[in-house]
Amino acid sequence: MNDPIKLHLGCGKNFLDGYVNIDKYVEHDRVHNFDILNLPFSGSTVVEILAEHVVEHLSFFEEKLFFFEAKRVLVSGGLLKIEVPDMEWVFSEFCKQNDFFHDFYQVGSSDHYFGNGVENNNRWGVLTTHIWGNQNGNGQFHKNGYTEQKLLRIKQLLDFASCSVTRDFKKKTQVLCCTFTK
Repeated sequence: MNDPIKLHLGCGKNFLDGYVNIDKYVEHDRVHNFDILNLPFSGSTVVEILAEHVVEHLSFFEEKLFFFEAKRVLVSGGLLKIEVPDMEWVFSEFCKQNDFFHDFYQVGSSDHYFGNGVENNNRWGVLTTHIWGNQNGNGQFHKNGYTEQKLLRIKQLLDFASCSVTRDFKKKTQVLCCTFTK
């Protein structure tokens, strides 16, 4: 009997056992460089898709293709789990904080953030990278954003059976954790 197919999209170097780890920009023997807009799986063959901090990197055009492709490969009752920055929270925090541009962003740095470090107490820091991505390499640009209402509307547009959205605070930002059920 074949094991159920579970996909981990945009895995980076976070390899999950029991999943097909997929990332366009990571070269590793545990990673497949599949196109997430045209997955090499037959329809209704995947039981779970995990995409943490992936879909905000898709353009508006790619976003639609992604959600239709995910629904195509999922089995009935299959799960699409995504995690994205909560754009309502990000913009609210951005507007509340100091507007102190200290220095140009240092590409490749994990803690410089415009000279303001990794705290959320300045617009020009981590908050800015939640909006536009950290831009530290290919694929590290944000092209899209999500709110709870947008995710619930996607559920309706694609006729998913259900959609649950929760909020969590991770990596200096509030995120939306969403599970769509086909």
